Amino acid sequence: MNFPSVADLNSAGLPAGGKTWHCGTLVYTRAGLFMLFAFMIWGDFCNTLMQTVVPSIMPLKMKDLGGSNFLIGLFASTIPAGLGLLMCPYISFKSDRYRSKWGRRIPFILFTLPMLCISLVCLGYGEDIATLLYRGYLFRFPPMTVALAAIGVLFVLFMFFDMFVASVFCGLFNDVVPTAIMGRFMGVMRIVGGIAGFLYNYFIFKYAESHMKEIFISTSVLYFVGVGMMCLFVKEGKYPAVDEKEQNSSRGITGIKTYFRESFCHKFYWTKFLFTSSSFLSWIGVAPYMIFFYKEMGLTLEDIGKATAVLAVAGVAAAYFAAIFIDRWHPLRIITYSSVFAVVFAVSNWVWLFVTLPPASFFWLSFFGAGLISAFHTILQQVANLPMDMRLHPKSRFTQFCSAQSMIRCICTMAAGVTAGLMFDSLKWLFPGSEYTYRFYFIWVAFWLAVAAVFICKLYRQWYALGGDKAFRLPAPWAESGYEEQEHSRYVGPQTKWLKITLGILNFSLLLSFLYLIPLTYWLWHEGWSSDFKWHLFAIIPAALTLYVVWIVVERNIKADIVRCKSGTVPLNGIPHHGVLFVKACAILLLLLLWIAQTIVAVKCGLHGGVLVFGIGNLVTNALLITAVLVLRRLERGLNPMLDYNGHEEENIVQQQPLFGCAEEAGAGGV
Repeated sequence: MNFPSVADLNSAGLPAGGKTWHCGTLVYTRAGLFMLFAFMIWGDFCNTLMQTVVPSIMPLKMKDLGGSNFLIGLFASTIPAGLGLLMCPYISFKSDRYRSKWGRRIPFILFTLPMLCISLVCLGYGEDIATLLYRGYLFRFPPMTVALAAIGVLFVLFMFFDMFVASVFCGLFNDVVPTAIMGRFMGVMRIVGGIAGFLYNYFIFKYAESHMKEIFISTSVLYFVGVGMMCLFVKEGKYPAVDEKEQNSSRGITGIKTYFRESFCHKFYWTKFLFTSSSFLSWIGVAPYMIFFYKEMGLTLEDIGKATAVLAVAGVAAAYFAAIFIDRWHPLRIITYSSVFAVVFAVSNWVWLFVTLPPASFFWLSFFGAGLISAFHTILQQVANLPMDMRLHPKSRFTQFCSAQSMIRCICTMAAGVTAGLMFDSLKWLFPGSEYTYRFYFIWVAFWLAVAAVFICKLYRQWYALGGDKAFRLPAPWAESGYEEQEHSRYVGPQTKWLKITLGILNFSLLLSFLYLIPLTYWLWHEGWSSDFKWHLFAIIPAALTLYVVWIVVERNIKADIVRCKSGTVPLNGIPHHGVLFVKACAILLLLLLWIAQTIVAVKCGLHGGVLVFGIGNLVTNALLITAVLVLRRLERGLNPMLDYNGHEEENIVQQQPLFGCAEEAGAGGV
């Protein structure tokens, strides 16, 4: 049976004057583009659901069977990373050079699809299989040990087949989706992924411990149908033939040498790989244990599932708006700024080492409230990840470079999985019989986010050195010129109007974080909390006032540089881009209101030390906030700020720039 593909819908002829989109040899009409989106996103929906279900249930099942934190980390992080290290580079390298009538990506997905689904079904029957093994052959071992071993082996088998899909899935996006609409495509994909997360977390996750078998079987069937339809109805284009020289260089030992020589040929790629690895480590090491942290704070699985579902819906709305700005601000700039501010938000979680709010208050003010506020700036970074890869990886060797990045990440993850497990197991010696140890997750997260921030700042500067927004070229020793040209999208530079609004929001946030301490201190005095009162009066209030004064100096210096730039003079320091800074400023203001609410709850609950902890946490957060802005100024120092430049309104404005590119007349006001 012949299935009509998306490309077949375009072969019937184009309407007169109809708009078309191109991706390599593929040409799409509006109808063809709609069908492409439909099948690609339907397949991604099923894949996202599967990738959500398995990692969320496996730690709970292993914990229920008596598995240690070390064992959970081994199977949840280290072993999958080891498989990725061994398999992804080879599969990706071969995929880039593979040619067939089905394309170079789809065969790797389609032909492993049945075995992947069967292994997932077997994983659902893991305990039944373990029971048969125990009764027939392994009766000398403890039943729990047999069950853990059986589920562990089945999980590894599932991950083995999943690696074929993981190695080429993003490459398929890159090969069939036009670059001009990649940001919107990623936004829609993230929206659908959010819907998948909502449906699973709201309706299904609460049954994770009691109905694992039914969940895994249903997921397997849905995955088979959804991804199978994507493979049958989406058609790849024609690729340049692989010449004999390249074929020879991709075989055997020579192929291995070619892989490493090309993938690690320049410090630019090394820096990017190290950033993605450290950023990935910030959550992958502790991700299997986060559920235990929330349970330690008094939340139930139903609470967690429903809140996560609502947050997924918020992510859907956020993804719609985030997609608009991916190309306008450049995904690398979005991720760079977001990574710097991520350290600020991560460090603030240290307060939970010392404070335990009532479960209802923690749920509404921290887990749900803070998660809802953080939805947009978190989704903005997530949506920008794949577009950044597509901007910074050579198109001719896209999955090869993705696999090289994954290889470095897998090496780190292998160590992280067992290290994080050992960390929690070791902390249990200090807090025996308690789940308190899971509160230390923030130390791991904050450390790796700080490392990631260092690498992304280096990458940002290297990107500018290679041409930046207007003339970026990728290092490519396999090309005669030594570079591979990239398609450049129009972008928007820092806008004076929005910069001033952003600085005003930050100013108000820092002022409010000082002013609320005055009535709070009076309240503490009125309640007779002498120790907390004295600390606030003689230490916290003076420190908060000092930080506000420091911020005023920083703000005035930025405004002074804007004036210098408008007059055609080189700024003394860099002028940060308004985009992500505005998003973070709004989030900080709203999170401050939640912080104040948590402080009020702490007073009403009689948490003497807790009020003091929130006060010190307020100071630490403000200090890190000011530091983050200073880092961004330093990051932009010596670079053309393109102040008030809006490429979406006037493409040739660069030729009209005065000294240092301060084009006030170029469409000022465009976000």
